[in-house]
Amino acid sequence: MMELSLGTWISASIGVAARLGVADVLAAGPKTADALAEAIGVRPEAITPVLDALTMVGVFARDEDGRYLNSESSEQLRTDHPQSMRYMSMLLTGLYAQGCGSLLEAVQTNKPALTVRYGVGLYEYLEKDAETAQIFDKAMQEVARPVAGVLAQHLPLANARTVVDVGGGNGELLKGILAVHPHLRGICVDRADTCARAEAALRESGDADLIERLTFEPADIFQECPRGGDVYLLKNVLHDWNSESAVQILSSISAAMRDRDDTPAQPPMLVVMDPVREYDAGAALRPLIKLVIGEQGTRDRSEADIRRETAAAGLQVVSITPMPADLAAVACVLAP
Repeated sequence: MMELSLGTWISASIGVAARLGVADVLAAGPKTADALAEAIGVRPEAITPVLDALTMVGVFARDEDGRYLNSESSEQLRTDHPQSMRYMSMLLTGLYAQGCGSLLEAVQTNKPALTVRYGVGLYEYLEKDAETAQIFDKAMQEVARPVAGVLAQHLPLANARTVVDVGGGNGELLKGILAVHPHLRGICVDRADTCARAEAALRESGDADLIERLTFEPADIFQECPRGGDVYLLKNVLHDWNSESAVQILSSISAAMRDRDDTPAQPPMLVVMDPVREYDAGAALRPLIKLVIGEQGTRDRSEADIRRETAAAGLQVVSITPMPADLAAVACVLAP
């Protein structure tokens, strides 16, 4: 019980290491406490307890000379690691952990812990805190990266022209798909502040092909989505909302799928990628996550729930396929 209770201290230490970029510094090779502290701009006596605790649990390691070095675990805290979890670690140990600080009140009031603590929901909070919003964007980019490759290989995209990612953050999912399918163009839909940051980053990248084929469109996804898409994507969005809100989002996508001026080469499709209870290895933990950061009344979804919500939005489920990161890909077409 003591070890479990002290887990918060280890989590907080991981957050410190992620924010200070310790793994990035150690990517160049082992360093003494003094050298590492100088590189990240802190005092050796302050960072050593954090590093020693993380070394004890295997996040970092030490060589025979007592110098700190990366382990297999801390490699994922490197910014440039292909499976980097640096920003997700910062989000989990930062904003989400702060929400957990109000978990008792959440249980007592049946209100989301983040709302109890800050008086607003997750996305309203992000609009007020630019630094955390940037961390959130990059964390979502990290979890989108492994899914993009799977989608690019398995989505029916040969006859598609336009893919619309609803709630797509900085476009990481679309970037992975467009890289494999040069005939496609992508539209990423999200909050205005998110789209502005993502578009600026894309321009700075200098990738002329991607700049030409990927656009960002701010929208209130409860009310509207861009028309003309052949494939719509909705990844890790519905799980933050209760059933009523989910139907609103799905209905705005359904309306966009119906309202088009051309005859598509293939019937428009929506692919919802979200945890579905029957396909979710983390199902036992999911309701707790929703109690901390979800909308009031948000619950984990079963296959029956997702079928009911899509039907209420005028959609018909044609397949459900397990995916990485405990997601299920729910493919939907317009109901007759």
